[in-house]
Amino acid sequence: MTDEKRLHLMISLARFRQRNRDRALRVNRFYQGDYISLTLIRNFLLTTIAYVLLLALIALYHLDFVLANLNDLKFRPLLAIIIVSYLLMLGVYSVIAYTVARIRFVRAEARVEEYERQLGRLRRMYREEDVLEKVRREWGRNKR
Repeated sequence: MTDEKRLHLMISLARFRQRNRDRALRVNRFYQGDYISLTLIRNFLLTTIAYVLLLALIALYHLDFVLANLNDLKFRPLLAIIIVSYLLMLGVYSVIAYTVARIRFVRAEARVEEYERQLGRLRRMYREEDVLEKVRREWGRNKR
């Protein structure tokens, strides 16, 4: 009976490792603040690249207008609009990235805690089996 329970527990632990090899176990290597900081740094870089590409696409789409009015364009208001829109985009995506990273970390932490709890149960099963085996051997020696 104990062997069957231990076998089922080992199978569930192996399934967890197989399913969560990339996510939960990798996330759990970091402290929460470090994980969120890395996510926000990655978000900053990706948002900046996306904004520059979006700005380039808009400029290419309106290239005839930009070239025709190049001398008449007022660059200070245009630069202010570009900077404010970038900061708004960065702020919105940073809040989203922070929230998602925090939720992922908390969920991964809970899954890893459950995994460690099951590992503890497995260790106890092995210890109990070792103790039973020692008692059986002692009893066998005393019986002779």
